[in-house]
Amino acid sequence: MRGAVDENVAATALGLLTSSFLKGQTAAVFATLILTFTPAQQFSGLIDPVTSLEGIGARVGAVYPTTYFLTIARGVFSKGLGFGDLRVEFVPLLIAGPLLIGVTAALLRKQAR
Repeated sequence: MRGAVDENVAATALGLLTSSFLKGQTAAVFATLILTFTPAQQFSGLIDPVTSLEGIGARVGAVYPTTYFLTIARGVFSKGLGFGDLRVEFVPLLIAGPLLIGVTAALLRKQAR
């Protein structure tokens, strides 16, 4: 359950970052969908293992938070692993959320009141 919370924080932070660049809500939703769905499908190990990726694909897979969420989900549901076995996989998720929110706050334009 903790991994799902961390992944949601990272996904929400990425959505906020996208929203800071776009004016409309609809544009922000679609941009976030494209920016999250494509890398999640191609580079996170959902279809092909991350270890089989090379070059920039391997780097994207190593940085993208969904990679670690999938590892946690597979470990918990398929192998019955506990927190102690997967604690290393939680670190990138715990870093991604606050990092993306910090970048978003730095890039967000001041709004007139």
